Amino acid sequence: MSEQLYLHSPTLYELDYRQKILAQPDTMSYNKGYDLQLDNYDQKTGCIDFKKDYWAGWHSRWCGQATKRYYAYIVRKDDQMPIGDASLRYDEEQQAYCVSLVIEAKYRGYGYSEEALRLLLDLAFNQLDAEKVYDDFPNTRVPAEKAFHKVGFKRISNDIVELTKDDYCSKN
Repeated sequence: MSEQLYLHSPTLYELDYRQKILAQPDTMSYNKGYDLQLDNYDQKTGCIDFKKDYWAGWHSRWCGQATKRYYAYIVRKDDQMPIGDASLRYDEEQQAYCVSLVIEAKYRGYGYSEEALRLLLDLAFNQLDAEKVYDDFPNTRVPAEKAFHKVGFKRISNDIVELTKDDYCSKN
């Protein structure tokens, strides 16, 4: 692994990047068409209007001291440029952490997803003491499928990929 990325937990005043990528139709196109019951979600584009008056509450839920959630920007080391975001949230029903990874559209295709996933998995398994991590996306999202498969995730249904701590640690 080339180690060209790191994770940075943003301050409340650094959430403008999150606002920016959530408003980009090309970045958020994977998210369009869902029946999300959010007043700030655009079903046609997949974009989310992350208004400044929402930042403080969101930041305290995602970037506070809680161990059930983690959020960070994915940052390139060479130029300190954020290229996407990554998060983990504990799902009681699945008894596992759900991973979310978004690479800004203009940075896709450079292999960043795999390295960002590894950084997030190291955090999940070594700091949050997760036993299992999963994501929920259709198997038709080929780029996501490839990236998750490369780091060891296995598809367990049409919509779920998962990776256990034992499987991850045995490969790394």
